Amino acid sequence: MAATSRPNTDIDYDGMSEPVLQTVNGRRKRRVVENNGRYLAKIQRYSGENVENAIACNHNRLMCTAANLTAIDLAYFKKQLYTAKDKVAQDAILLSHMDIMSVKRRREVDEGTRQRQRDVTIKYTVLKEDKTRVPVCQASFLSIFSVKKDRVQGIARHWLQTGMARPEKRGGSRPNDDVTAKKEVIRGHIKSFDCRASHYARRGAPGRKYLPSDLSVAKMHRLFLEQNHLKVTYSLYWSIFMYDFNLAFGHPAKDLCSTCVKSRMEMNDPTLTDEQKREKILLYSLHRRRARQFYNLLNDVGDSFTVCFDVMENLVLPKSAIGQTYYSRQLYFYVFGVVRHHGRGESQSRHDIHLYTWLEYENSKDSNMIASALQHYFTAVAADNLSLCQCLRLFSDSCYGQNKNINVLSMLFALHSQLFPHLTINYFFPVRGHSFLPADRVFGRIEQHIRKQATILLPDEYASILHRHGTVHQYGRDWQCYDFKKEAAAFTTQKRSFKISDARVIQICGNRLDCKPSFSGDFTRHSVLRRGKRWLDFAPAPLPDVNCVKLVKKRDVMKLLHELGVPAAVQAFNEEVLSSAGDRDIGQDLEDE
Repeated sequence: MAATSRPNTDIDYDGMSEPVLQTVNGRRKRRVVENNGRYLAKIQRYSGENVENAIACNHNRLMCTAANLTAIDLAYFKKQLYTAKDKVAQDAILLSHMDIMSVKRRREVDEGTRQRQRDVTIKYTVLKEDKTRVPVCQASFLSIFSVKKDRVQGIARHWLQTGMARPEKRGGSRPNDDVTAKKEVIRGHIKSFDCRASHYARRGAPGRKYLPSDLSVAKMHRLFLEQNHLKVTYSLYWSIFMYDFNLAFGHPAKDLCSTCVKSRMEMNDPTLTDEQKREKILLYSLHRRRARQFYNLLNDVGDSFTVCFDVMENLVLPKSAIGQTYYSRQLYFYVFGVVRHHGRGESQSRHDIHLYTWLEYENSKDSNMIASALQHYFTAVAADNLSLCQCLRLFSDSCYGQNKNINVLSMLFALHSQLFPHLTINYFFPVRGHSFLPADRVFGRIEQHIRKQATILLPDEYASILHRHGTVHQYGRDWQCYDFKKEAAAFTTQKRSFKISDARVIQICGNRLDCKPSFSGDFTRHSVLRRGKRWLDFAPAPLPDVNCVKLVKKRDVMKLLHELGVPAAVQAFNEEVLSSAGDRDIGQDLEDE
């Protein structure tokens, strides 16, 4: 048999491909025999229900004394046979009542007369409850046990040939060395592909991995036939793919890394020389290695307290299926997710997920809100855990306007100095385009739930969905915003010896800040604290609410609510969104129109 070779596929979603592994539970569940209708009918057939045994003769002589049997004896014979629920065991019981021997003498047959020649001679007896044997004729034996003549003859012939009871040969698998070898080759071919875990976790398909979107089982089968000179049917290949592997085919990715896409295009340039192509492949491999190193660090939890956080894609209000919604401005409902990560393969518990929510008319989406939410999480939610560990590890993307800035770093410095002086804080930023964090998996499950809702009019409806996935902290009730930007400007130097945008890893320990531009190598030490300032005195003031909704957006929202005809939602938004001074009551404007 030809050995399988790894297919040359240049398709890779996010640069984080991994080999295909055979699983115990495949994509499809194998048929449970016990639930099969034919199996249930067989059990019913050999259960003895609706079976009436009787005596088929009136013989009362030496060769058959069936006439002396009573109804009690018949009930005992039935119970004796049907204590076994399968045919093989019942055949063994029938065999114990039979004395089988070869035919010793055959009668002469006249010319022109045909007579079937028997192979076996059987003497029938039945064992009574008092352990005495009663000889019976064939007709009574068949009627007492309610069995057919062919079944009895088959049992006798098999015992005469082999000296043992007849086994069950109907149904079941037929082991074949050739087919078994083909199946192993097929499994090896499927394993030669690269797959990836989903960016968003699928609740309905745990553990499922995804092959490139332009593949299919039919294409994989054609590749197999081209690479292996074996006659393998599509149905055999499909069954192994479905029952032995938990694989599916992904959709084309929308958030690919630009460096990966550019490198793959350059490597496929036919005008490149061999030396130039090797150089491009080397640079691409180095980029992928850096990206994978981030995920290795993320999953190397150890004894640390590892936290991942990110901002979810803006949710809109009102959410509706009507056509006007697509062309109208809508309010934004913001969700900031903080997830404690326990390592590769660990499930995401609802208690490890904390979702901070606020609306566009309550405050803006900036670094002050992110720093305030993180401060609340570390001081009100995770304080007990942080007091028991020595290292806090943070993972997030490199969004400068939200989390990768001096405002969030100042919050971390103050947290370390004021509450957790024993703690070492390490902050990791991924390679651009490879920032798929555990928080994104939570957002994926939430989005799947939201897509099932045709209409969402009020923030409480979003909150009820979020409560199913984690602990929700509502702005203004559970947490508030502080002016970290203004306080950080007063405590940190304006001229710095490093650029935060170039940092890949930042470490906070004491008053110093160590950073390095790659995941490996040594830290360089820097100072960001102004002379004469102490992080112990860092105390940002509460920030007042800011309604960021413009008048034109308010008008569009109210028009949508009027189109939907929901008076309660119109009144709620009129009180909340239109509360800023100087704006005319848009509800009245709509009535005037």
